[in-house]
Amino acid sequence: MELNPLQTRVAQLYQEGLYASIGTWENAQLTHDALFLFLLQEAEGCPDLDVLESQVAVVSEHLQDFLDELASAIANAAEDSSDGDEF
Repeated sequence: MELNPLQTRVAQLYQEGLYASIGTWENAQLTHDALFLFLLQEAEGCPDLDVLESQVAVVSEHLQDFLDELASAIANAAEDSSDGDEF
C-alpha cells in the first residue's frame, strides 16, 4: 500500500530523512523501526502535520510519565538491594 502524502512527509522528516525514499507500507515495515512505524500509523488518519504534532505530543507526555515511573522503580530497587546489604 502506498504511503499517503502525510506519511511520505513523516518519512522525509524522520531521522533527518533516513527513510525518505520509502514509499510503501510494506517497505516501511522492512525497517523494523518501531518508532518510525508508529509515526506512520499515526499519520495515516491525520488530516495534517498540526494534528499529527498534537497526537505525538500526547504520546510524548505518556512516554515521559512512563520514564519517570521507570526511574522511580529503578531507584527503589537499588535502594531495596542496598538495604539488604547492611548488617
